[in-house]
Amino acid sequence: MRRYLHILFSFLVFIVVGHRALPQNPYDLPMACVGTVEEYWVKGFNGASDFQWRILNADGEEVSTNYYTVINNGDSILVNWSQQLPGGIYTFEVIEHSHLGCTGEPYTQDIVLNSSDFHVPLEFVNEFFQVCQGNTAALEPGDFINYLWTIDNSTAPVYYTGEAGTYEVRLYDSDYSCSFHDIELKVNPLPVVDLGHDTTLFGGQTMVLNVYDPTFSNYEWSTGATSASIIVEGGYGDQFIWVVVTDDNGCVGSDSINVYAEDLTKLRIPKAFMPDTDGENRTWKFPAPKPPYYIDNGLWSYLNDVDVLVYNRWGKLVWKSSGPFKEWDGRDLGGRPLPMDSYHYIIRITVDGKTFNYKGSVTIIR
Repeated sequence: MRRYLHILFSFLVFIVVGHRALPQNPYDLPMACVGTVEEYWVKGFNGASDFQWRILNADGEEVSTNYYTVINNGDSILVNWSQQLPGGIYTFEVIEHSHLGCTGEPYTQDIVLNSSDFHVPLEFVNEFFQVCQGNTAALEPGDFINYLWTIDNSTAPVYYTGEAGTYEVRLYDSDYSCSFHDIELKVNPLPVVDLGHDTTLFGGQTMVLNVYDPTFSNYEWSTGATSASIIVEGGYGDQFIWVVVTDDNGCVGSDSINVYAEDLTKLRIPKAFMPDTDGENRTWKFPAPKPPYYIDNGLWSYLNDVDVLVYNRWGKLVWKSSGPFKEWDGRDLGGRPLPMDSYHYIIRITVDGKTFNYKGSVTIIR
């Protein structure tokens, strides 16, 4: 890349005693980047002078002429800042020879050669970005005239990525100074919110859903609430409840829960089942699925204090269970299949200290 920079040197040919430039703050020096080709020039006496150039590295050693070409009478020089040259401060040394036979004192100008390992940063570079997991960040260093992202040699002013890491970019500012910058991208995890497993509420039971976290800044519930917690009441029937939270980084997380409602005063108990089939009715379990869709929400799995007694038509106890709800597969207490017939049951269910009793009959169909 060839750039025409500011005039580095300006000589008066009749000055007998020149001066050498004092050490300069690297931030005030012109800058170039390894891997570029730049052109620099000087102005002498009415264009009638010749110029002799040398380039010295930070150790004062002369850089090989293989890396630069003096053009015409030496009023400009084309420098190949090769990757083989280490980053650091280099010095141009120029001596003017006029057509009148006068020779000026050597004049010097320092320049910073920036590389990945050594670089003086440009000003006003945006070097840190963050994004939420799953999103794409726009890495935009700022307002410059040239960009080169070394990861893939892209020259776009904005680099898009969702991967955390450090991305090196070579930049030219409006003064044609060049440097390398490390742009860091942090990927923030999404907030974790957990409403728990699907559950059921019997009768007038209530439950509290609380997702408070000190790093959350906003809550939005399907109920319209904006607090960290809500109270769910079983009297409203089956409910699908969701919550969306936003954390301090602006990242969003969500969760949902099915809350099924069951009125134990009107428990739906199946009147028959078919143990010899592979379908849903092969065992006896309650509550039965609700119409009109008859989807089995597994409400029976939430019954933890259930006593069931089953008798045959002669009043003999053929099956029983106690404690958490158990499905009946149509076998007797000895594990033998019972014949097709109607059987009588007594059921006692206790929820939150309140007991519900049921009596009826169920038929085994074979």
